[in-house]
Amino acid sequence: MNKILGKDEETKKARQPDNTGSADSPADTSDPFEGMQGVRLGRYSDNNKSAQKTQSWYQAEDRFKEKDFEKAFVSFFDYLRDEEEDNVIFNQDGPRFTFTIIQGSKKVHGSCDGKTISGRSPLAVMETPSTAVMRRLLEMNYSLYYSHSGMDEGNTLYMVFNTDVASTNPSKLYYGLRELATKSDRQDDLLLSDFSSLKPTDHEHILPLRDEEVDLKYRYFRKWIEETLKRVSELNHDSFSGSIAYLLLTLIYRIDYLILPEAKLLSELEKINGMYWDKKDEIALVERNQMMKDGLRKLLDISRDDFAKSLYRSRSTFSIATPPKPEKVRDHISSANKDSAWYIENKYPDIAQVINEYGMVYNHFIYSMPRVQSDLIKIYMAVMHPDFFAEMGMKNPFYDRETKALNKEAITRAINQATGRYKDKFKNMKWDHNRISYENLYEFGVDFSEQLSNLNLETKRD
Repeated sequence: MNKILGKDEETKKARQPDNTGSADSPADTSDPFEGMQGVRLGRYSDNNKSAQKTQSWYQAEDRFKEKDFEKAFVSFFDYLRDEEEDNVIFNQDGPRFTFTIIQGSKKVHGSCDGKTISGRSPLAVMETPSTAVMRRLLEMNYSLYYSHSGMDEGNTLYMVFNTDVASTNPSKLYYGLRELATKSDRQDDLLLSDFSSLKPTDHEHILPLRDEEVDLKYRYFRKWIEETLKRVSELNHDSFSGSIAYLLLTLIYRIDYLILPEAKLLSELEKINGMYWDKKDEIALVERNQMMKDGLRKLLDISRDDFAKSLYRSRSTFSIATPPKPEKVRDHISSANKDSAWYIENKYPDIAQVINEYGMVYNHFIYSMPRVQSDLIKIYMAVMHPDFFAEMGMKNPFYDRETKALNKEAITRAINQATGRYKDKFKNMKWDHNRISYENLYEFGVDFSEQLSNLNLETKRD
């Protein structure tokens, strides 16, 4: 099933027009997610650049080739800055400049003296010497390409990236700062979790979630795990090994998207995910499923207070994943939808619906998705999990569980807004509302995901 069982066929389907609106309908400025302002879902993706930001990147490349470094760096940091996130501060004085980049729980503080660019991110303060901590940093250095870690005279552990101006084209600077920012964001959380002798530093910009939001997410975190483990226990572990894998993996990716864990909990989810993928050719599927079940069951031992430590509100500049090739997104969704059809035909509609969800959340887990597709996935998840979204504050749900009715008007309006924001960047992108069924959740999910995966997101340099 999909990557799970190695199938690679594609399916095509078409529906007769039902006279719904076009994605080119007049703009509607009402918020389809009214009541959820400030709620973040899904990992941050920097694959969200507007046409103007893309031009800034091209200008940075052109100015660098012309050796006009001052203008090159102005354009580069303009490209990095996400105004919605307020994630980058850049101050220039001729050939010199300073910058601050926010990435999750960490900040990168940098400067340039006209010849050398340096970026530094403090990780933690080591109040008492620890051989184990230093060994961890040494091991980490072996996996780094652009940066390295160290400790200063004040016993602050840090990561640093240094490079000379003349050889630092925009791509090298981007990947160097990206490694520094994303690795330091990940490592400080893990170091503080694993070593009690370390103390946090430079954390003032992160904010804890409200107690009500933590309580709600903790409840759904446990609910989804318990429900999934119960469902897989009802299936034959041999003949339904593929569907069990789908259920467990979808659970991981759903938690990642809707709960948005950081720190230790994110690391644990990634380890459980790795139990399936890392030794796919060496360990039988039934055994890998059991390993994942055991790992997920252990997550139920996490206390509410420890759970809260892995949830916080911050800002980011870089995605931890890479952008996808469009054909890969299509393959994952098309294969999952094809596999799900068997479960509809054989009267397992609940499993079919989860497999459809897999194609969507798996892509979001492993890729830095284009913003328009991320926005559409948010609509999809609001349809599939209306109770969660309603409790998170959404005032006008897209699906009514009691009547089993989809709110076609609200969904159509939300789709138009999501696609309309990117018309200038993706001039050939079209969404056909007539190809979406609103008969039931499963048919809607298949049609919606197929259209999302087939959007034309080609861009050309002006």
